Amino acid sequence: MKLRGFSRKKKCVSLSIVYLALFGLFCFRAAAAEDSGLPHVLYVESNDSRPGQNAILAYTINEKDGGISLLGTFPTGGTGFVNFDGRIGPDDNDKEIILNADKSLLFAVNGGSDTIAVFHIAENGALSPVQGSPFPSGGATPVSLGLSRDNLIVVNTNFDNVNGAFGPGPANYATFRVKEDGRLVPIRKSTISVASDAEPLVVQIAPNGKVAFGIDFLALPYNEPQITPLLPAQGTLLEAFTISEDGSLQRSPSAPFVAPVDSRLNPADPGTGYLIGFGAHPAQPILYSGEALTARLAVYTYDPETGVPSFVTDVAALGVATCWMEFTKDLRFLFTADVGANQIGVWNIENPLAPKPIQELTLKLAGTPPFPATIPPGVAPSIGFQLSLGPTGKFLYVTGHSDAVTTYPEGNVIHVLGIQPDGTLVEAPFSPVVLPVSTSADPTGSAIR
Repeated sequence: MKLRGFSRKKKCVSLSIVYLALFGLFCFRAAAAEDSGLPHVLYVESNDSRPGQNAILAYTINEKDGGISLLGTFPTGGTGFVNFDGRIGPDDNDKEIILNADKSLLFAVNGGSDTIAVFHIAENGALSPVQGSPFPSGGATPVSLGLSRDNLIVVNTNFDNVNGAFGPGPANYATFRVKEDGRLVPIRKSTISVASDAEPLVVQIAPNGKVAFGIDFLALPYNEPQITPLLPAQGTLLEAFTISEDGSLQRSPSAPFVAPVDSRLNPADPGTGYLIGFGAHPAQPILYSGEALTARLAVYTYDPETGVPSFVTDVAALGVATCWMEFTKDLRFLFTADVGANQIGVWNIENPLAPKPIQELTLKLAGTPPFPATIPPGVAPSIGFQLSLGPTGKFLYVTGHSDAVTTYPEGNVIHVLGIQPDGTLVEAPFSPVVLPVSTSADPTGSAIR
């Protein structure tokens, strides 16, 4: 079949050239940031649920041993979100903190007050709020952010963390124009709404900035008895969007898409499939997603112009509940947060369409056992969630937290993991680093300048 006079072979060659060029740009920007001479800084959100007490914690990074030192705590002007009964879904989010391309601005969610905080980043890594920050998020309970050029996409999940229920809705994907001074301006007629209880979790922007992906975690009811007591009888839909030049979103053809067969609790029922977490390959149109409830890693290719995904395969993980992801600089390895057992998975992706699990590292716990009796039997008192690759590519930083059920403050930590030449991980002797947050905080997100 031909498309506008181009054969399929020529089209593939053309797309390969485009993605190689994008990867070169990606590497150039990373190298430029690394060689800027400015100190490298790790940012983590305290996610404090006390009214108006949410903040960003900034840590300078020692590039020799990966160690971190507290630079300062910077209030967001809003309120964090709490998963007060520890259920699956409400705090299973990613990209709560992101930076712009030149790393001069930081964006963060205030999940408990429906706003987005925006900061200028000083040369030493300190933060100062943009005039007018925080800005309304365009919905209820913002949980995830994505940036395409100067267009910010916000996922509003619509979960009421006071009453533990979904609001009247709807949940949505809202977009904003980022002005030169960092202010956010809503883009008219750009919001994509989903059902009030669909619980969208995350947005992932493709490297070319033209398409975005989302996960509507509870969007597809299934017509049979509830399979697991941890969730309502509703499964996941995979969203795909195109991003226009003016920042508006359009659903891709045939979107949204059901989860793969192996992700389903009942293979015959598409409604019982569950996905959590994304990783977009920086150099090829490949998307990875965690099949959290069946402990597998799904692999998709996608059309870089329309975003339409094509399922390739899924592979059994060594850990439980595969979720958030990060790549090594050379793109030979992929790391996953396997939150079912406080572990980090390592995958060889030298063949990116056939990932191979090679390690499952159990993260260390701070404090001295026995841990508080409020921790349910068989549940890890602290769980590693979001992942960020250090500036030298030699260290991986993991945000770990306990939930409001466990009352274990030493579970709110940053893990520092050394990356070996074969991709495997070793936790640093001084890790984990306990975060100086209140017992009402549930730290989340991470980003590195």
